[in-house]
Amino acid sequence: MGAAKTVFLTVLTIAGILLVALSFAASYADEYLNERITEDCEDEVGTIGEIIGADEGQCQDARDLREQVDSVGRLIGFVGAGCLVLTALMIVFRRRGD
Repeated sequence: MGAAKTVFLTVLTIAGILLVALSFAASYADEYLNERITEDCEDEVGTIGEIIGADEGQCQDARDLREQVDSVGRLIGFVGAGCLVLTALMIVFRRRGD
């Protein structure tokens, strides 16, 4: 096995691990945003404030942000898992060829 393949597999593994960890961090941020939306926007006072426009659209902005964090976090998790699977497949097929 060449040095370039070893470096590539190492970089791919590290990138996969970091992306999966970032995906978990995004899920925690999503849960935090969801809790804050529930506390501040979905009670009686928050609903009334949202209806009359007193919140200046902040509740809807928070909901939009939560959806974006959720979708990006999921995408990052898939890419990270793909990096790790690709690393494993390259190792298995390389050893099979030896």
